[in-house]
Amino acid sequence: MRRAHEVNFFVKLLLASLIMVAAWLAPSWIIGWAIALAVVALLGATRVPGLRGYLKGGLLLVALVMGTWTVNLTLQGLPLDAALATAARMAARLIATTGAFFFVMETSTPGSILAACSAARLPSMATLVLSLVFGVIPMLREEFERIGDAQRARGMEIDGVPLPTRLRFALARGVPLLVQAVRMAHAISISLAIYGYDTRHKRSTWRHVGLMVEARLPLPERSP
Repeated sequence: MRRAHEVNFFVKLLLASLIMVAAWLAPSWIIGWAIALAVVALLGATRVPGLRGYLKGGLLLVALVMGTWTVNLTLQGLPLDAALATAARMAARLIATTGAFFFVMETSTPGSILAACSAARLPSMATLVLSLVFGVIPMLREEFERIGDAQRARGMEIDGVPLPTRLRFALARGVPLLVQAVRMAHAISISLAIYGYDTRHKRSTWRHVGLMVEARLPLPERSP
C-alpha cells in the first residue's frame, strides 16, 4: 500500500485510463469481467481503504445495470441471452472503470497531486481541476456514508433488507447528496474568491501591494 502511494499520480492515472479503455474495448463480456475481477483483486491486494464500501456499491451498481439493461433491451426485441450478454459487458466496464479510478483516488493525496502537477509544469487551471476532482469525490463518498447513517437513525435499515428495498433506500440518498455537492462547490468558489484566485495570473495571490493596494473585490460607488 505504501508503494502505491509513492507512485507518481500521472502514472497511476495513465494506468487507470488504459484499464478503462481495455474494458470498454473488450470483445466479450467474459474478457470484460476478467478485467473487472483483476481490478477488484488489485484493490484487495493493495488493501485500499474503503474497499468494503466500494464492493457494496459495486454490487448495487451491477444489480442496477443488469436489471435495467436486460429489461430495456428485451423490450426493444433483443433475445434474452443477447440482452444478458450486453448488460454483463456494460456492468463489467463500469466495475473496471470505477475500480481503477477508485484506486487512483484512494492512493493519491492532494499534496502528491499538486506536486506531480507542479513537476509537470501544468497550467494553474489544470492543476486546480485535478485537485478538486480527485479531492471532492472522496468527500462526497464520505457524505454519502453519513447520509446512510442518518437513514439508519431514522429507521431506514439498509443492511438487513431485501435487495429491492436496499436499492430504493440507496437511490433516496441521491437528492441530499446532490444538494450537498452544490453547497460544497459554492463553498469552494467563495474560498477561491476570498483568497484572490485569478486565472489571469500564473500563481494565486492574496493581493498585489505596492504604492497602492490593488482592490480584489468590486466596491459599490458612493452616491454624492
